Amino acid sequence: MNTLDKFTGLFIIGLILTSCLTTQSVSIDQLEPGKVTLPAQVRKVALISRNFKFSIDTLGHYWNHNFRLTKGSESENRVIDSLAITKSLEELRKVLLESGRFDEVFVYPYNLIKPHTGTRELPLSQSFIQAVCAESETSVVISLDMLSFFYSRHNASAGREIAEGANTKITAIWSVYTPKNNGPVDRFTHSEVVRWSDKSQVINNQKSKLPGRKEAVTLACSIAAKNYSKRVVPYWTESKRLLLGRDNPEFQQAFNYALKNNWKEASSIWKKYTLSSQPGIAGIAALDYAIAQEMLGDLDQASKWSDQSVKLLKNGEAGKIARAYAAIIFERKLKAAKLNMVLKTTPQN
Repeated sequence: MNTLDKFTGLFIIGLILTSCLTTQSVSIDQLEPGKVTLPAQVRKVALISRNFKFSIDTLGHYWNHNFRLTKGSESENRVIDSLAITKSLEELRKVLLESGRFDEVFVYPYNLIKPHTGTRELPLSQSFIQAVCAESETSVVISLDMLSFFYSRHNASAGREIAEGANTKITAIWSVYTPKNNGPVDRFTHSEVVRWSDKSQVINNQKSKLPGRKEAVTLACSIAAKNYSKRVVPYWTESKRLLLGRDNPEFQQAFNYALKNNWKEASSIWKKYTLSSQPGIAGIAALDYAIAQEMLGDLDQASKWSDQSVKLLKNGEAGKIARAYAAIIFERKLKAAKLNMVLKTTPQN
């Protein structure tokens, strides 16, 4: 019985300690580098369209109306093709310039290369890329190798419980070339579906109309090109951080400050508790203070206090959370160094 009582007592103490630990998730917007690695000195890029389509893409000149295929006229199809390519290149150019990664973006006319089809798409030759870079005075060529789209629209049907809606599926193949490489340094297929419904948007108390084929395709191409840009240039993304607390009014007040983005006020509370003689409390405060410093833009201080929390929170769930955050902040510092180089910014002290 004495042994059983001993383990029972330890179990109860464990429950009490665990129950004192509270958590709060907060969001942070952070800048992520693009997937394609290019030298920081590359500041000028050219955009070009291959005007290629696969021969198996037999639905390219059709659209779906009320679940039935409808063929567009030749003139309409040509206009939509040109608008789709032009909009894709224009939107990509806009995002590349706005990102600060490139100083100049040269866009070739959509019809520079005549439309052609085939069973497979071959890479652009190195001599062609060298000629394009020399002519446009750029260091990199981004090629829209293939662009395919399909528009669908259906009316509402009460009997079949179908709401009015429309959608466009975009599939594009993008390649990144440099004059020094024989073949693309990156080739990526980007595919997505953009949808509209009768409840999509209300403007001036009036329901917006569903876009027709031409408008929907150009809108979808714009969205798809913008999303593809995240592969080439830095982009903002939302991430989560997990704050730890104790069953304590001041820790709860710090949580409240954090939820209102009052990080200076919250950090002043946590800084005080980092001096606690109890390692568990000091470690939790160190972790929260580290996150506050990250939110305030000081990654060096965040790293310093994250290391302190790992030293103090060695075991249990709190220790796991502290070690996980230490890995996050280490990776973010590496990314920040890379971003400072390509965006020509000065690191914060």
